[in-house]
Amino acid sequence: MTITGPDADLLSAVGALRDHVAAPRFPLTAEGAADVRALRLDLLQRIDDYLIPRLRESGGPLHLVIGGSTGVGKSTLVNSLVRYDLTRAGVLRPTTRGAVLCVNPADVAAATGPHRLLPAFARHGSDRPHGAGGAVGTPAFEPRTGNRPEGFTLAAHPAIPYGLALIDAPDVNSVHRGNRETGRRLLGAADSWLLVTTAERYADAVPWELLQEAWRRRLSVAVVLNRVPAEAAGEVNQAFAELLDTYLPHASTEIPIFTVPETSLTAGLIPEYLLDQLATWLRAISQHPEARLAAVQRTILGLLDDLPQQISVLYEALTKQSEVANRLRVQADLAYSGERAALHDAVAAGELIGGAALVEWQSLIGPARVETLLDPSSGAGSGARRLLLTAIADQVSAAITRATEQVAHEWRGTIPAEGEDEVAATAWKQAGAIAPELEEWANRLGDLIARTRLQPDGAQNEPDFRIAVLIATVLCGRELPRQRRRRKVEPPTPAVAATRRLADQVFPGGLAERLAEQGASALDAALGALFDRYAYRHPRMLAELGVDPDAAKNLLEAGYAVQRAR
Repeated sequence: MTITGPDADLLSAVGALRDHVAAPRFPLTAEGAADVRALRLDLLQRIDDYLIPRLRESGGPLHLVIGGSTGVGKSTLVNSLVRYDLTRAGVLRPTTRGAVLCVNPADVAAATGPHRLLPAFARHGSDRPHGAGGAVGTPAFEPRTGNRPEGFTLAAHPAIPYGLALIDAPDVNSVHRGNRETGRRLLGAADSWLLVTTAERYADAVPWELLQEAWRRRLSVAVVLNRVPAEAAGEVNQAFAELLDTYLPHASTEIPIFTVPETSLTAGLIPEYLLDQLATWLRAISQHPEARLAAVQRTILGLLDDLPQQISVLYEALTKQSEVANRLRVQADLAYSGERAALHDAVAAGELIGGAALVEWQSLIGPARVETLLDPSSGAGSGARRLLLTAIADQVSAAITRATEQVAHEWRGTIPAEGEDEVAATAWKQAGAIAPELEEWANRLGDLIARTRLQPDGAQNEPDFRIAVLIATVLCGRELPRQRRRRKVEPPTPAVAATRRLADQVFPGGLAERLAEQGASALDAALGALFDRYAYRHPRMLAELGVDPDAAKNLLEAGYAVQRAR
């Protein structure tokens, strides 16, 4: 990712880091993989939504996200600050179903320009009427979440301090997953946070989780204790301060706390005088460029400081993914190499054919049918050739199926569910299909025979019956050294003996044995190529899943480059 801006070296390093964060998919099941995928997405969004835009342009309005639990009065607070109904408030939950970006009209261009924060969020107008306050009104936009486009409802009003962008975020604990995700994402892309809770909810887990995250990221943050009964204000403030000293002892002096008493609303708004202190603070942090820049720089530095820890987690997860992928690769190699070795031994022993195929071949070379087989015009040789090649294909298919089933069993639950069917795919989907490697091998046997000049000069092709006889000799008709030693004890079977006699008749003068040895060597090579073709499916699948063995190292180097460029 190539990006440009005031600090070209840092921007370039961050862009490279962004690419290395975006590339891995963590597809394999490993301990903590789901959490790491969420961390990766969160980091990627923070880089895209905040870090790159802010490094390009540190000016512009200060983006302050108003966040918290559902029902604590965030939208009412925003409307009350500007004395205008900018964002929806009410008793229905969740009230804030989409993010609302509230800015001064003079900041609209900066908040919607090419270097804006959260560039993936579309900006659309509010459907609120203009009213006396002069809010901008254009057709409404309903923000959407998940894999669909996300966006803001843009609301501009002159009562909002210049240099400040208030974002009324969906509830971080909303019952709707999309709202929760959007709320968290907005908090991750803010310059500052204003966390809202109530006298009844201040001890809940949500505000304290957010406060601890803000402190860890060095964000400027303030807290609003809303709807505090007047008679309990001192007690609530004291209790909250004690909690702050307990959970964030070093932050208690740096986090402003604003108390909004419980009161009756006028036209849905909190009385203005009750918000004087908060409004003064908002103006102070936004209207002075130096104050805005200080808040922005503090947030940028906090995010950069947080990168090593997040990169470390991703690095460990990528290393684990690579280790799991290597284990799967070894399991596949062992499964296929074991079956391949068994086929090699069967070829060497001349035991690659048996059962019904051997019975049918014995019938073809019996006294009643052998003359027909040896007649080139009968076509019987072509049928015999196909019979023998199919017998080999069936043996190979069975071996590959066994290897495939073993891999599928060992990989189950580790690769994505949608890939398990592909892992379990068998060698040939159509019964009797002959692989091209075997057809090519049979044609090579024809070339071997042709070089012996058994055919009359001018003949174009070797008769299929000669190729069939040589195939059968390779499969079961060779007399191996160990068989010669055991001949007196274990005489050959009738099918094997008949095949040898026929081979000596068709290829006289010891030619049958020499051709059979060459044919067996060529068959072993063909089976190796065929087996490799199917075995390669599994490492290819791992590669397609996106498990890059260099990803962890590249990510770590990209992280170091960012820290050097700071």
